[in-house]
Amino acid sequence: MGSVTAVFERRRILGLMVLLSVGLLALPAAAQQATRGQMERDLAGFEEGPADAVVRTWGVEAPGALMAIGNDAAVMPHVRQRAVFALRHFGQRPAVGDYLRALAQVPRQDLFLLRAALDALVLGCADLATAGTFLADARVEVRDGAAWALARSPAAGARTLLTERLRVERDETVRRTITEALQGAVGLRATH
Repeated sequence: MGSVTAVFERRRILGLMVLLSVGLLALPAAAQQATRGQMERDLAGFEEGPADAVVRTWGVEAPGALMAIGNDAAVMPHVRQRAVFALRHFGQRPAVGDYLRALAQVPRQDLFLLRAALDALVLGCADLATAGTFLADARVEVRDGAAWALARSPAAGARTLLTERLRVERDETVRRTITEALQGAVGLRATH
């Protein structure tokens, strides 16, 4: 019964993500394809994704195309991850935050997409609460990703969440991430 519930929940969340993505795609099909194609090429860099300045030039249509790329299982995984992380530049739009929260909540979400969503939520939407809930996830990799995302926030609330988690965290990797964050040793450059 639990697996059936998880399947229905996953489908419900994926449906919400598609609706949010479609709602932002207001361009004619030809223009949309060209814009998306250029974004995919920019995101496909070998060592790293496009510079922040490049992402900002993509314009008002970018969030919808980035969400579509993030949802497209046929796109290379690193391009999808970078598309999700690039959404941080459009965090002032409520639909972007909604999409990132929905993406993070998909059961058994790909770890790299989840971490990109957490980073974008913290850096672009200042959503510390959502990232903070992942500090208690059963998976060490997810807890470490949430700690890393919160570590990059200048907000006092992020420091509070990390300090509270450090008191109960048992995994050495997560403890190290939190300790380095609290000591100010974590930089702002993404690993995406």
